[in-house]
Amino acid sequence: MAPQIWFVTGASNGMGLSVTEYLLAKGDAVIAAVRKPESMKDHQAKYGKDKLLVAKVNVQSQEDIDAAFEEARKTFGRIDVVYNNAGYSAVGEVEAMPMVDAKDMFETNFFGATRVSLAAVKFFREVNKPSGGRLIQASSIFGLVPGGATGYYCASKYALEGMTESLAAELDPAWNIKVTLAEMGFFRTNFVKNHTYKVYTHPAYTNPQILGNITRSMLAKVDPTMIKGDPDKLAKRLYELANVQDPPLRVLLGLEGPAMLIPKLEKDASEREKYKSWAEGLAFDE
Repeated sequence: MAPQIWFVTGASNGMGLSVTEYLLAKGDAVIAAVRKPESMKDHQAKYGKDKLLVAKVNVQSQEDIDAAFEEARKTFGRIDVVYNNAGYSAVGEVEAMPMVDAKDMFETNFFGATRVSLAAVKFFREVNKPSGGRLIQASSIFGLVPGGATGYYCASKYALEGMTESLAAELDPAWNIKVTLAEMGFFRTNFVKNHTYKVYTHPAYTNPQILGNITRSMLAKVDPTMIKGDPDKLAKRLYELANVQDPPLRVLLGLEGPAMLIPKLEKDASEREKYKSWAEGLAFDE
């Protein structure tokens, strides 16, 4: 298989770093879009600029994104895959989360990802010859089911799901742009190892048995070895996904996905059946 050129956001940590290292080891080229370019200096020294282009990108900045894609055009002339990975979460019930943190999560997880998605589609259509490319959105099982004390994170991923599905439906098939939502389960990244997230509480939520308190308690004492998802194996799977000829719109990655999604789907189906008649009898009597 011929080497590919990937554009990876959030490439200096977590899944972004695992994907970047896997691609470089395979011989592919990577545009690593990171907030702090100095974080990639060792990789840059090892692989050189012909394989690793490090671009300073805060996905909340349209100027940063535009500059990175232009630098990629000048350096490589094309991009085969965009892995839209930048994102983060804070922990706290919807009532507990300060609105400034909620908005910032949306600016990164939704609007930032949307900015990159639009830049990717334009690049695939107007720069690549022939046109085409793969856009892989780093979504989450929490974009399909609710989580404890992660309401705004879930909301940002639900929004990403809706935007991405709409975008995929709108694209002209002649452009040969394929879009997939990668629904991640739990993987042993720095988020788990280093507790790199803010935690908020609300004084009304005192019952230790409610979901938010259970989640906070688990996060506070979690042993990283309890998380069985291997980021390096996920990186390989994402590489395989990018090379599927007719990729799915959504794919569950990690055993937690089916375990959490199936009960929700079963409950939804049961409620739809029970209340299906409620859709009727609401038209004007004309």
